[in-house]
Amino acid sequence: MEITEMSQDDPLGGGGELSGQAGDVAVAEPTLPAALEVSPGVAPSAQGDAQTPYEGVTELSRRRRSRVLDVGVALPETYGRVVIGEVDEPHRRFSIPVSLDQAAMIAMALKALPRRRPLLADVMVDMMNQFSMGIAMVAVTGRQDEVFLAELTVVDAQGRQRNVPIRPSDALLLALVSAVHPPIMVDESLFS
Repeated sequence: MEITEMSQDDPLGGGGELSGQAGDVAVAEPTLPAALEVSPGVAPSAQGDAQTPYEGVTELSRRRRSRVLDVGVALPETYGRVVIGEVDEPHRRFSIPVSLDQAAMIAMALKALPRRRPLLADVMVDMMNQFSMGIAMVAVTGRQDEVFLAELTVVDAQGRQRNVPIRPSDALLLALVSAVHPPIMVDESLFS
């Protein structure tokens, strides 16, 4: 396991440049069957298949396609940070604080290190695959006070989708351990 050390003055690492590359992890468009295509910003109603606007979901136009760039610890902080950056111009970045154990798991997934035993995220992805479900999208939706918020959009073989509130660290880890990495979308406001 390798955790990049970042300076306290520059928690994003490298003075504006990447202190690590995400080159080991291919970020691909999900290749879901047509039945699994997702309409971001909409969630199924409690009635079944009918789609209704979901209050907690930000409009897609406010979201920027992003990726995990790095994970590390800015000493003397006692927690890790995950650095997320935009895929497209202007390539802005921000960091999310995570626990040290989550930082270690995200680092393992980001570097595609072999694991002797599966992580919980590996088990969850395997279980979803066995039930013909997939992760269509991970969205970091905003912040409430100092807490970052996220949602996981899960779809089944019939195309039904659910938006599930989740910690950003868990959502990012699930995205990184998935065979096909779902898009990571981040609310525009988090980059300012």
